This record gives sequence, C-alpha cells and structure tokens, in this order.
Amino acid sequence: MNPMTRMAFRFIKLTVVLVMAFVFCFVVSTVVFIYFQDMVNSRNMISTKTFLAFIGFVLTILFFITFGWCVGKPLTYLIRWINRLSKGNYSQPLEHFRKQNGDSSGTEGSSDYDSSDGSHNHYRYPYVLYKELFDRMSQLSNQLQRSEIDRLNAEAKKQEWIAAISHDLKTPLSYVEGYAHMLAAAEYQWTDEERQNFSRQISDKTAEMKHLIHDLSRTGRWSVEQFPMNRREEDIVNFLRDRMIDIANHPLAEQASFTFIDPESVCMIDFDSRLLGRVFQNVFMNAVIHNPPGIEIQCSISIDGNHCIIVIEDNGIGINETKLTQAMDQSGKGIAIATAFVEAHAGCMSILPADGKGTCVKIVLPIRP
Repeated sequence: MNPMTRMAFRFIKLTVVLVMAFVFCFVVSTVVFIYFQDMVNSRNMISTKTFLAFIGFVLTILFFITFGWCVGKPLTYLIRWINRLSKGNYSQPLEHFRKQNGDSSGTEGSSDYDSSDGSHNHYRYPYVLYKELFDRMSQLSNQLQRSEIDRLNAEAKKQEWIAAISHDLKTPLSYVEGYAHMLAAAEYQWTDEERQNFSRQISDKTAEMKHLIHDLSRTGRWSVEQFPMNRREEDIVNFLRDRMIDIANHPLAEQASFTFIDPESVCMIDFDSRLLGRVFQNVFMNAVIHNPPGIEIQCSISIDGNHCIIVIEDNGIGINETKLTQAMDQSGKGIAIATAFVEAHAGCMSILPADGKGTCVKIVLPIRP
C-alpha cells in the first residue's frame, strides 16, 4: 500500500474513533440526564434542551482539542526537528519513540530506542500517525550525520595531507640551500664536474618541490578518506637503496655513515613511490638531524612470507618515549606523516629502542601473492 494511502487511512480511522467517542459520550450523558430528569426538573435547575446543547458544545470543544493535539503535536515536533537540522544538529531526537526495558529517562542516542528494525510499533502516539514521514526523517538525519562525519574526516585528512607536504618541503629545500651555499663558498674551488653534480642535485630537488607543491594544489579537489595514491609494482629493494643513497648525499649527512643490507633478491611490491619515498626520507633525515655527527645508520630488508620487513637502526641518542607519543599524535610531524603513509599501504610502522642504543624503526609492508 502506498505510504500516503496508509497515512490517510490512519487519519480516517482516528476521525471515526473520535466521532464514535463523541457520540458515545453524548448518548451516555443524555441517558444519565434523562435518568435524573425528575430530580433535576423538580428543582427547576436546567432544561433538557439547555443541558443537551451544553453537553454537545463541551464535547465538540473536546473533540477539536483532541483532534488538534493528535494532528498538530507531531507536526510541531517535525518543525523543531527540521530546525535542528538547519542548525547543523543531525542527531535524531527520541521523543517519538517508545521507552524500552522500563527506561523512563531516554536521552538522544540511547540504545533503548531502536528505529532500524523495520517495524513501527516503537512509535508513541500520536507520532504513529506520521510513521512513514518519521521513517524518512530518520533516514535523512542518519544520512546527514554520516555525510557530516565523512566531511570532517575528509577535512582532517586534507589538513594532515597539507601538513605532511609542508613538512616534506623542508627536505628538498635544505638540499637546494646546502648546495647553493657550497657553490657560493669562496674558500672552495669546485671542479666543473662537481659544479655539474651540484647543479643536477639542485635541479632534481627543485623538481621534487614542484611535485609537492602540485600535490598541495590538488588538495581541494579530492574528498576520499585515504591519501591520493598512484600505486605501481616496483622492486622495493632497489627503491630503498636509492632513497638511502639520496639521503647520504644530503649536505647535512656528510658525517653520517650508512649501511644497506639487502636479501640479494628482488622483492616486488605494489606501492606509491612518492609516498613511500617520503616515509624513508623522513625516517633517514630524522636519524641524521636529531643525532650528533658520526651517527651510524643501518638499513636492512628481509622477506617473511607475504610481508616485507624493513628495519632502519641508528646508534644515536634514541628518542624519549613521551616525545615519541607526542610526535605520533601530532599531524604534520615527520613520524606521524611516515606512519600515516605506511598505513595507507596497509602496512604498519613501529619505533623501538635499538639493541644497543639509539632508535630502531621497523616497517612491515604486505607483498601481493
């Protein structure tokens, strides 16, 4: 049956019930009056016509009050509900639900009110007259609430993405700054080959900065909860080796020692090279920047079943557990950025004290079977 037809049928049923109640009360009042007519007339208190007219008037007023309450109260409630939605409050009010399990306190969001079971017996009267309309309003509230949550999540992701790019811009900028200072240093006489190498490094890092700025400009055009990714199957061993060599050439890493231990085999993984490259860049640069000169950094990669395990260790001063927790909780920090990008690849990253001293970063990535 059409929802509007069912609603109209309930209104007709309500009207018939009220009319029957009106007639019943009128008949009962008339019978009672006739029964006591002799006593009333003997005292000349009221005539039959006057009594019947008075009773009819009172019952008519009660009929319209009752009918207006049944019809008007749910409409007033709906108006208040719509007003809540217009103010951005998408939670569903619960006054129209029956109280379950003897709970008389009923608050918004209470689990005692279940409107998802497909039945309408949970509606109170007179709200049940508009149960189809209330069903649609509930769906609208839930949809708006989900949309608002999705919007907030997407906005948080965008802010995290912007903070990540702003942080990662510092690394190629430091390359450019370092090589520019080296080229401008009057106390050194660089060969043409060295100058070409410096210029090539500056050009490469400038291109990297352009890519990051391009990613920043695209932020307003994506709305998914995950970071925008461009996955491609590549050899993670060569990729990681190249990233470490790149960091080893950084001007700030001149006094750092790097060791790479690989499984002497190819390990193909489906990943976004730019995002994962920023992960390794953050981890390596943190080891270089936050430790004294002469730091030794060792990177090893191994395969365990369907997982690739990457371990990056240093023999530096280590990281305080409190500071580590704070860094993990703050978006825009190198550790938080790296963790988010690893998780975007369905992997996990943990930071632990190294066996001796220093810090151990363990990254586990899934291998497509």
